[in-house]
Amino acid sequence: MAIKLAEAKAIIDGVIAEASKLDARVSVAVCDAGGHLVAMSRMDGVVTIASGFSVGKAIVSAASGRPSDEVIDVKTTRPDTVIGQAVPAVSRRGGIPIFRAGILEGACGVSGSPNNDYDYTFARAGVTGAGFSTVPETAV
Repeated sequence: MAIKLAEAKAIIDGVIAEASKLDARVSVAVCDAGGHLVAMSRMDGVVTIASGFSVGKAIVSAASGRPSDEVIDVKTTRPDTVIGQAVPAVSRRGGIPIFRAGILEGACGVSGSPNNDYDYTFARAGVTGAGFSTVPETAV
């Protein structure tokens, strides 16, 4: 089952709510398992480049099924995706896979906060808050 627009919006809303608690401004993107954008949002005041990075982090994570900062060489493991061009720029913390019932459904990428650890925390909060898992073993 592919991630639906309403589900992507719920993830985005969760990310923005979590970022707002720390007065952080972020861009957040949700893509499907093939790395294709489902939805994206950019908070007011976030640096413009964060948009590209949030999408890239989501693509990297979707292509590998792993957090974006753990990706080593997905060009060879998932050559059928758009990941090949994106890996060098976005293999930073802040992209997280989305699993449903153990199946990779897509990924969420966040960028623009004070550091990549916050990006990861916000992404995880959005994904789990919408009822998804970030690892296949504990999928809901």
